[in-house]
Amino acid sequence: MSSKFLRMIDDAQECKRDFDMSVGFLKDSLHESVVTAHSKPGKVEFVAPKVETTGWLKGALSYPWVVVCIVVPAIMEII
Repeated sequence: MSSKFLRMIDDAQECKRDFDMSVGFLKDSLHESVVTAHSKPGKVEFVAPKVETTGWLKGALSYPWVVVCIVVPAIMEII
């Protein structure tokens, strides 16, 4: 193998090592910030963000454009 190819492999391994270290650092930092945010350091709760709704029907029909683009033309064909 050529030395240029071996250097590319070494550079890629070094980049992967740096990436793995930064991911580990971020994970530890996030865990630490979550633990310190709670009054009980031994218990960590992860909460998913709430999904905003339009107040209409659930799912795809919750968007008004569905009514305008699908339901209204269907009613117009019947009439």
